[in-house]
Amino acid sequence: MKVSVVPYTEVDGVRTFSDSGIKRLFLRTVEDDLATVVFYEGTVRTEEQFLAVMKYGECLFYVIYIDSDVIGYAWLNRFENRTARYHFCAFKDYWGRLDDVAPEIMSTLFKLKDSKNKPLFDLFTGYIPIWNKPAVKFTLKHGGRSAGEIPNAIYNAETKQSEPAIFIYYTRGDV
Repeated sequence: MKVSVVPYTEVDGVRTFSDSGIKRLFLRTVEDDLATVVFYEGTVRTEEQFLAVMKYGECLFYVIYIDSDVIGYAWLNRFENRTARYHFCAFKDYWGRLDDVAPEIMSTLFKLKDSKNKPLFDLFTGYIPIWNKPAVKFTLKHGGRSAGEIPNAIYNAETKQSEPAIFIYYTRGDV
């Protein structure tokens, strides 16, 4: 099994994935009934919004493969110094088969270098709603650490309320 973490970027004026390919990732998220879980805050509801955020938003977006199968995606945003917010989505067909994938993703992202060939990131952070117990369990199993539950840490567009979340972090030296 070969895990690949492929950046969505522009090389010499050509994107590594077509717009329609990126939109299909969102449609697959919807088909798997994951859109309101992954985008609980309500910022992305359509494939056009998804494309705009991943293409023009201030983020680094990656498509994740096992062999030639797209199994999900991850992105980084909210950059500050050598930290970023980490987000991920794994398609349901691959749940339970991701134990070898998670460490490869984190390792790849922590190997990113700046213009001086120094590590770009030392820390990734994220909030997972407390009701998303599978995601919390998965991240803790694969190198994430919890700094605890934070009340009102996230806004849930479905409930129209702020809700508690588990604050998760990964450090470069621990992955």
